[in-house]
Amino acid sequence: MIKIEIVQSEEGFLALASEWNALLDASGLGNIFLTWEWISTWWTCFGRGRYKPWVITARDGNDGRLVGLLPLALQTVNLAGLRLRQLSFMAGDRVIDHLDVIAKPSHSHAAMPFFVDCLVGKSVEHDVVRLDAMKADSAFVKALLDTIEQRPDDASHMAIDSICPYLSLPDTWDGYWASIGKQSRYNFTRKAKRLQARASGPVSYRRVETKAELSDAIRELVRLHQARQQQKGNPGAFAQKRAIEFHTAVAERFLDKGWLRLYLLTVGEQVIAAIYCYKFGGKFSFYQSGYDPAWSECSPGALIMLHAVREAISEGAEEFDFLRGEEPYKSLWTSTARTDLRLRIATSMPGWLILRAYQLAYQGRRAIKANLGWGNRHAKAAS
Repeated sequence: MIKIEIVQSEEGFLALASEWNALLDASGLGNIFLTWEWISTWWTCFGRGRYKPWVITARDGNDGRLVGLLPLALQTVNLAGLRLRQLSFMAGDRVIDHLDVIAKPSHSHAAMPFFVDCLVGKSVEHDVVRLDAMKADSAFVKALLDTIEQRPDDASHMAIDSICPYLSLPDTWDGYWASIGKQSRYNFTRKAKRLQARASGPVSYRRVETKAELSDAIRELVRLHQARQQQKGNPGAFAQKRAIEFHTAVAERFLDKGWLRLYLLTVGEQVIAAIYCYKFGGKFSFYQSGYDPAWSECSPGALIMLHAVREAISEGAEEFDFLRGEEPYKSLWTSTARTDLRLRIATSMPGWLILRAYQLAYQGRRAIKANLGWGNRHAKAAS
């Protein structure tokens, strides 16, 4: 027997802290973006005051053990003059991937219909469900889409693919170095020599391992990332002060847990590149990077990425995950990818009107890209 509850208070959400990561470990998902440290830090920095917790929990009816949860948040939004209640994944406004219901495998099948009913059942009170970066092959997503597609009069939806490149890692660095081919080895060697020739001091890579180093390292990461992005005309991931505060807090908590992998490339005392990754289970997740544009001719961004891959292999990681996005540089590292889904589901007439506007806007963007010759092989919309 499964007992379902929707936790809708901050106190109730925070009370889940002692059970959260144990359930995540038991689920086998191995996703750092589903850890208590990531989700609760998001709540502190972005959720409180803007969202209301809406965490679906499943407990064993016999002993009360937590056997499943789906961490959602409820927000009232004004869209096109309509005031709507929108459900979204906690931390879904950040760049995170491969989200799913967190459940014990032994209880997942029994709990799944209840989770789906809480989102799209006939008695729901919200207008729109917005789920970004959901695992496309998860049992939860399949059950959710199956339910929607069987009831076309009750709910409309939109599903958009997100491509998430990743690199499967060999057991040894020598194995990886041999696999990339003679030309790539030559290019990396040439870049390293060019950097060494220009440097006025020793060139070194170092990993941030203590709290004493962390604040300066985060500051350098932000500086280098923003400098590169602004050169390209982009706002950058750290344009908002709150984003810097969030990642500073996450990095500190991950450092305590042994999950942070923040590397700096230095020439003498000058930091010219930084890469910000996480290690959780057998996976390295690349989150962000930056380099000094003044050193572009030496390709410090590529060199520090290569260093991070080497470190991942040395630690026995099975995968280097580049997360979502089809940026051209990722294709230089891997040709393999998995798919996540962005889901938009209407559960009321006002929600349907907004969903239809989303669909029309998305179709317009696709048409513009097609006319420009960009194409879009990975998107789909349904209603």
